[in-house]
Amino acid sequence: MSRSARQATPLAAVVAVTVIAGASLTACGAASSPDPAQPAGTVTVTASNSSAASQPAPPAPTRSPAPSPSPAAPSAASPVSTVAPGLPAAPAKPGSVGPAGCLTSALRATLGAAQGTAGSAYQVIVLANSSGKTCALYGYPGVSFVSGVGGSQIGKDAARDRTTAPKVVTLAPGQSGSFVLRLADTAALPAASCEPVTADWLKIFPPENTAALYVGYTAHACASKTATILTTRAVTEGTSGS
Repeated sequence: MSRSARQATPLAAVVAVTVIAGASLTACGAASSPDPAQPAGTVTVTASNSSAASQPAPPAPTRSPAPSPSPAAPSAASPVSTVAPGLPAAPAKPGSVGPAGCLTSALRATLGAAQGTAGSAYQVIVLANSSGKTCALYGYPGVSFVSGVGGSQIGKDAARDRTTAPKVVTLAPGQSGSFVLRLADTAALPAASCEPVTADWLKIFPPENTAALYVGYTAHACASKTATILTTRAVTEGTSGS
């Protein structure tokens, strides 16, 4: 190798080193220089697909289902009917609607019309409102024979004839209601079971009362407490007993 060739080789190496070093400095300068388009101190992070998959998605807004209408509860103020379909409702008793019930002290009892049939006698008892106030009667009177006014009872109380349903009878002052008293013929009964006697008075309890009225009424009666010879119907309007 000639001397000129030996001198050229180190020179080429120096040039190559210089070029490589310059390239390295250029690369370092490019990496360390801030991007003028992006403000200093700001870091932008872009999540990869795997990071996005690992993070739970925010829950979607839920809407509560609209409550279904519940059946309306029956009102406690509303009354409930216990009358079977097709049957009339029982009338209200005196005092619940309309005038109060008639007290015994507001009434006067008298004998009305009478008639007899085979085996029975029918006597109408009239109850007149002798007070100055309107009152009402409803139901069956209590009736029995007695030995006198305030005296002891003779025989058994009257039974109830339920052929006709009772109704409210409103009595203005001076007006009357009435009921029918049926008396069985004691002669048709065995003497041992009837124990025949003669009675002169009827003791009458107006409906819903514990004080009694007395009416003079002479008839053949039974002293026995087991023989039923008297039957009463419910009080009705007027003086006919029906």
